Amino acid sequence: MTTARASRLLHAAALCGMLCFTTAQAQQPAARLLEQFTHTAWGALDSAPVDILSIAQTSDGWLWMAAGTGLYRFDGKRYERMDSVEGQALLSSSVRTLYAPPEGGLWVGYRIGGGISHFHNGQARHYTASQGLPAGAITGIARAPDGVLWVAARDGLARLAGDRFVAVGTEQGLPARRVRQVLFDKTGRQWATILGGIYSRPNTGAPFRPAWPRADLRALALAPDGTLWASDGDNYYRVWAEAPPGEPATRHVLRGANMYFDRDGNQWLFRAGGLERRAAGGNGPPQPQDLNGGLPQSFFQDREGNVWIGTSAGLNRFRRNRLLTLPLQTTFNHPAIAPANGDGVWAGDRLGALHALGPEGKRRQMPSASISALYRDPDGELWAGNSDSVWNVTGKRAQRYPLPPEAQSYEVQAMSRAAGGGLWVSVVREGLYLLKDGVWRRQPALPPPSPDMADQFPTSLIEGADGALWAGYMRNHIARLHDGHVTVYGAPQGLELGNVLTLHRSGTQLWAGGERGVAWFDGTRFIPLRGVQGETFRGVSGIARSTAGDLWLFGTEGLSRVSAEQVRLAVLTPGRAVDYERFDAHDGLPGAASQLRPMPSLVLADDGLLWMASANRVNWIDPARIARNPVPPAVMVQELVAGEQRYSPQPGLQLPESTDHLRIDYTALSLSVPERVRFRYRLDGVDRDWQDAGARRQAFYTNLSPGDYRFRVLAANEDDVWTPRETTLTFSIPPTFVETLWFKLVCTAAVAGLLWLIYRLRLRHVTRQLRRRLEVRADERERIARTLHDTFLQSVQGLMLRVQTLLRRLPPDSDAYQLVEKILNQADQVIAEGRNQVRGLRGEQTPLNDLPQMLGELGKALREEHAANFALIVTGQETPFTEEARAHLYHIGHEALLNAFRHAGASRIELELGYAVNSFTLRVRDDGGGIGEQVLANGGRPGHWGLPGMRERALKIGAALELWCRAGMGTEVRVCAPGSVVYRRRPSALRRWLRREAA
Repeated sequence: MTTARASRLLHAAALCGMLCFTTAQAQQPAARLLEQFTHTAWGALDSAPVDILSIAQTSDGWLWMAAGTGLYRFDGKRYERMDSVEGQALLSSSVRTLYAPPEGGLWVGYRIGGGISHFHNGQARHYTASQGLPAGAITGIARAPDGVLWVAARDGLARLAGDRFVAVGTEQGLPARRVRQVLFDKTGRQWATILGGIYSRPNTGAPFRPAWPRADLRALALAPDGTLWASDGDNYYRVWAEAPPGEPATRHVLRGANMYFDRDGNQWLFRAGGLERRAAGGNGPPQPQDLNGGLPQSFFQDREGNVWIGTSAGLNRFRRNRLLTLPLQTTFNHPAIAPANGDGVWAGDRLGALHALGPEGKRRQMPSASISALYRDPDGELWAGNSDSVWNVTGKRAQRYPLPPEAQSYEVQAMSRAAGGGLWVSVVREGLYLLKDGVWRRQPALPPPSPDMADQFPTSLIEGADGALWAGYMRNHIARLHDGHVTVYGAPQGLELGNVLTLHRSGTQLWAGGERGVAWFDGTRFIPLRGVQGETFRGVSGIARSTAGDLWLFGTEGLSRVSAEQVRLAVLTPGRAVDYERFDAHDGLPGAASQLRPMPSLVLADDGLLWMASANRVNWIDPARIARNPVPPAVMVQELVAGEQRYSPQPGLQLPESTDHLRIDYTALSLSVPERVRFRYRLDGVDRDWQDAGARRQAFYTNLSPGDYRFRVLAANEDDVWTPRETTLTFSIPPTFVETLWFKLVCTAAVAGLLWLIYRLRLRHVTRQLRRRLEVRADERERIARTLHDTFLQSVQGLMLRVQTLLRRLPPDSDAYQLVEKILNQADQVIAEGRNQVRGLRGEQTPLNDLPQMLGELGKALREEHAANFALIVTGQETPFTEEARAHLYHIGHEALLNAFRHAGASRIELELGYAVNSFTLRVRDDGGGIGEQVLANGGRPGHWGLPGMRERALKIGAALELWCRAGMGTEVRVCAPGSVVYRRRPSALRRWLRREAA
């Protein structure tokens, strides 16, 4: 018999089995604890305590452990060995029992030497034998319904009354033996286990009586239904206050060393090296769990619902999963999944069986050949494919279609219904086929997206809303086939997925997932979907939309949920980053999505459950009933580190001077998924806004200045529930002397004094330079004065003497005599002016008349010599001039009048002096022939210095000189000087002082 024929016979036998539905109901395996819980263990290698005897959680959220090596506390990330509580020292490190009352605080019972301590609000109260406490190790602490605290110790039972303990012993019917445990049931009955038996009483006022069975029992456990259990160390017995009628023989019910019940009523039974969990009400088989050989010794359930088991080897946490794994005896080998009609899924793999699965586990199993792909068409028919054939199951009928000869031995990758009837089938390496009416038709291969791409088979197929076929390919290509036309989409059309792994249609919306992310089709191009902080959703091979509209993505990083609102915003605003929720191994998902086949790795069942397949498991989650953690984390600031010094977060904390960098350690007491706790903090005075720290539990600051600071921190748990109030730490950094205000004032005064000294030195230096220049100038002026006096004035005086000699020889009544006399008078004036100039050069004050008087007399004198009328016009309130300004203005006016009388040929000459508040104006106007254009253009005549001198003098007093002239209309000389320069005003006190200093 040939191999091919044998293979066909095997397939035929499998199909016959499917056709006849000879599916025996498989026996359900024992449920495993890890299918509902995530188990995390810490041991000595994780710096966790070992030999844990008792566990408690205080109202602030800390998890406390009494271990053989001391007292520890745990925040979910880090263990701390505690020699004190709230700054108060323990009596001993040999702790045995813990009790955390709901109002806060912690009771600690000691083992060696006995004693008990109560820590609350930073205070400690210690009780020993001197306060009435029985001697020996503290084995149990409980609170009665009336609020009274009871303690079981080696040497007896006692209750707290005020500040002392009152022993309860033989007077109340309790033997004076070793007391192991004290307990109150729901009716208020008190139970106590002692060496040799169990005793109880209906209330604390009645005497104790022996309970039944009468044996050396311990480890009392109260079930939710009120049933009381006790163990002899190996077996558990039902306990009654009175012996049953006839006092039957004692028989154990369960085997175990310790028994506990969680808040849901589930039973946890300790065994050597492990434990066993039974569902509430005894429904379902027990769920065993190994604890890595550690001997279980203590049990606790925290306020978030996590179960903690302390063992001789360390600490164990059981957190309920959000994604549940099916309890199956079968181990899958890369299963393919497809929705089943109604609810549940079909799952088949390479091992050759087809399973009908539901949330409770396996429903039935059909014999089958190996399966590489499953597909349920819109009519509800189930299709399966492998490397030999494709077959479908409709009701009780199965039909097989062998692959074409060239496709034999290559596995079926994907399937999808054809719009015109038939089935599209993608075969690895061979490409795309259409199966219709039992006939295979091969589709032509697409143009190669790249020259080195040999494989041209679709990795995924989906029917579009318009009946078109969408096919995803490797190397970042998607093809659309419709009515014989093929449209290929790639990078130019926005595709950035790499190998396309899955296609999903939700209504008319097409989604695509691949090795590099997820994208949606807007009708013309693909738009990538990005998460906040740059999340790309890598390796997505399964996409689904829940009934609520949420988008679910299954990829290499886990299962991601994007809410319907976030999807709507992303479609409305392409490129907008979306917020998302991630489910991974912390939620009970140990595997990852397939990156080759079978695909899709995620399907939505008809009842709304989401099913996902990894390499060897099938998980499910109910999107409408996701377990949430409503408990906000309690945030604690643990310490502040500056340099090598550590500081506790005490009110009014003051750091040393010169502290400019520090570290603040903080934590959040969320014990379920501490890896997902997020923080944000802010240091007032430094941070302008809140800083997102992610999961980091430290804040660093540098370059801090002296001052008062307040550090604020918030935290959110794995479900984004934030703490309602900030946790704060206030501290201050005192300034050093060089940072105080006094030091700054001293420095300011020193700088001011230094500047004053520099100013005085500079002033003295400038004064010496000025004096030296003035001395040089004075010497020059004296030289010029001597020259004028000894040469020019003496020569003029000698010339006048000769003219006087000539005058005596002339007849007194002749015209020549009169003319020479006038010349002598003018010469006297010239000599007088020369002497005045000499006095000025020698620094002597030359008394000058007012400017109007001086220029007026000059004009009158010139009028007598020339045939022209002269008029003096003065406007405004006369204001005294500075000596320099008056001299320059006089000489400018003098030169202008001389030019007008001598050269203009005018009949009328006017001199106008205008006194304004902020300026002074001098005008000389005539009606003569004007000045030639060449003279105006050159600024004067060659060899004549009248006009240039006028301009130079105007510049010295900051005045503007304007010369106006028109042929036949006369000439006007206008000088406008600022009043702040030419007017004499009383100097300020500072100016007078500076002048005095300069002198």
